[in-house]
Amino acid sequence: MNEVQIEQKIKTIKLVATDFDGVWTDGKVVFSQTGEESVVCSRKDTLRTKEVKAAGIKLVMISKEGNPVVTARCQKMGVECFQGVDDKLSLLRKFLVREEIKPEETAFVGDDINDLECLKFVGLPITVADGHDDCKKVALYTTTRKGGDHAMREIFDWILSIRRKS
Repeated sequence: MNEVQIEQKIKTIKLVATDFDGVWTDGKVVFSQTGEESVVCSRKDTLRTKEVKAAGIKLVMISKEGNPVVTARCQKMGVECFQGVDDKLSLLRKFLVREEIKPEETAFVGDDINDLECLKFVGLPITVADGHDDCKKVALYTTTRKGGDHAMREIFDWILSIRRKS
């Protein structure tokens, strides 16, 4: 697919669905002595979420992990979040039906093999620079930034810049 075709897809996107770990984070988890988990997220990644939503694009997070830190981060960003999801594709399909959005109007950002079905299903599959090689083979766009290192900011800047051209 050429650049012009990808830009056309971006102009019709109504949803950006993402994984959490490895996309919004570097995929690492820090455990305290009491067993509490924490992750590091970039504020730069979240700075454009309001603009993306104002452009008519919904955002949703779909994570295999179930963790209060994901809930807290999504609440702060105002992003709907689903956790503990083993079958991300089934959940994504149900979400699209609920929101009346077509797969071709959807971007999915994933970084690992459990994201492959969603990446293959949507119109705009995206992965991060340090994503699994299988994700890179499917993706129409691979960020220059690694997951958790402003990759989502790069994606949001890219989408918004193209949408502003039209």
